[in-house]
Amino acid sequence: MNRMFLFRQLALGLVLLLAAAAGLKAEPGFRRGVSIAHWMAKVYDPAGPGAPWFGAADIAWIARQGFDHIRYPLDGRLVWRADGTLDEAALAPLLRALHATRDAGLGAVLDLHFLPGGRFEKDAQDPDIFTDPRARAEAAACWGRLAERFVAEGDYLRFELINEPEAPTGDALNALNRVLLAAVRAVDARRLVYLTTNHASRFTTLAELSLPADPRIGITLHYDEPLVFTHQRAAWKQCPPDMPPVDFPGRVPDLRPLFQPGHFAYEASLTEIGAAGIEADFARVEAWFRQHAPACEVRLGGFGVNEAAPAAARTRYVRAVRAAAERRGWGWCVWSYNGGMAVRDAGGAPTPVLAGLFESPAP
Repeated sequence: MNRMFLFRQLALGLVLLLAAAAGLKAEPGFRRGVSIAHWMAKVYDPAGPGAPWFGAADIAWIARQGFDHIRYPLDGRLVWRADGTLDEAALAPLLRALHATRDAGLGAVLDLHFLPGGRFEKDAQDPDIFTDPRARAEAAACWGRLAERFVAEGDYLRFELINEPEAPTGDALNALNRVLLAAVRAVDARRLVYLTTNHASRFTTLAELSLPADPRIGITLHYDEPLVFTHQRAAWKQCPPDMPPVDFPGRVPDLRPLFQPGHFAYEASLTEIGAAGIEADFARVEAWFRQHAPACEVRLGGFGVNEAAPAAARTRYVRAVRAAAERRGWGWCVWSYNGGMAVRDAGGAPTPVLAGLFESPAP
């Protein structure tokens, strides 16, 4: 028997044993992922959604690094016509990318970043999807059409029902989850579907989540703590560009002169941050799943750090979060391939984020 083959089989067996020991299941092929930002959702490129800056060459680069799946955020409103049909021309770039992903031997997660009737950014709330039966039905119809469109795709493709929801209550999100999942299951009984938690998929709202009796669901969670480090100098978090740098691990500078009480940076001033805090957060989530859903796959579906953070600290932080997930047998997906938290810079070179995920980046 070939020694390399035997080594790989033993390594795979060890991974599965560790996942079983943690009581949490994660299928091979969805353990190391990266999201593609601003391509088919929240698009800022003048060329519009599906612009040719992302394609097969990027997918090949992603595969060479050691990633095993790609998360594709999609604004469902871009492909949804008023008559309730899908716009095939608008969907075409995504379909090409999915097939290129499959052909590269990678998995894919189709994430509806936005749905008809639902926008969840704190500065642009559109919560009808949680409160209006008609909006909820339209969102379900959109997922039903997408599930029907992709029903012939193999198990390389998974669905993520909703991105970082901001529902008025946990019960409202649970009700929406059931409606959207039912729309998918009406045409596709086998595909794995990820649900998530309220208020930006946070760990802290996990206890509000009610899991449907469906053997083919997983839970995806996002993690961005401590915000004072991961989102330092982020304008969208009301942080000024001259904010003093925050290291990781380390003691947060006194930021109170720059912020108002209640802002996360004000409250974090002079506190110690490090891997111990990350480990404590992950341990609480692990304990919840052991008690309430020991057989459910858990996936860290979003984490990252803003490029304004010190370079070496970015690497240390990403490495600490990745390790916390892997110790529990969870898959992970970093945000993102491109943009302000990129694993690859605008010139094509690996960033400090990638160094925290893989020891030896490939060319």
